[in-house]
Amino acid sequence: MRVNTVTPLAPGPYLPSSTVSTQWLADHLGADNLAVVRAANRVRLLSLRIDAAASTVVVYDESDGLCAAESARTLREAGFERVAVLRGGRQKWLSEQRPIDLDDLAHRNGQSPLYASYPLHASYVDPGYVEPRLA
Repeated sequence: MRVNTVTPLAPGPYLPSSTVSTQWLADHLGADNLAVVRAANRVRLLSLRIDAAASTVVVYDESDGLCAAESARTLREAGFERVAVLRGGRQKWLSEQRPIDLDDLAHRNGQSPLYASYPLHASYVDPGYVEPRLA
């Protein structure tokens, strides 16, 4: 399985495998084109405004990774090439007493809190946005 595709349009962090550790995520928070996504149903996942060509996406759930793995598969099927599951999920992240809750980092309503200073309005169209294909 090809885990990471490096193209001129994909400057996000390199994924070492289809899963990443909490330390890997902590080390890469704030990196360009890194999206942290809470596991969700297909419709919600595909409604997120994540640039499919340029983003590294880390998906997490509460603990066991089953929901995150399904969400990661959905994103890959929709055309996202750089997707990994966070090992141990939010439960492990919190048990390590990380300074910020993953839920505060996760994409919500089509916007990443990492880019909160870059407001998105309903009329805004991101020129770099690639509509993921629906399988």
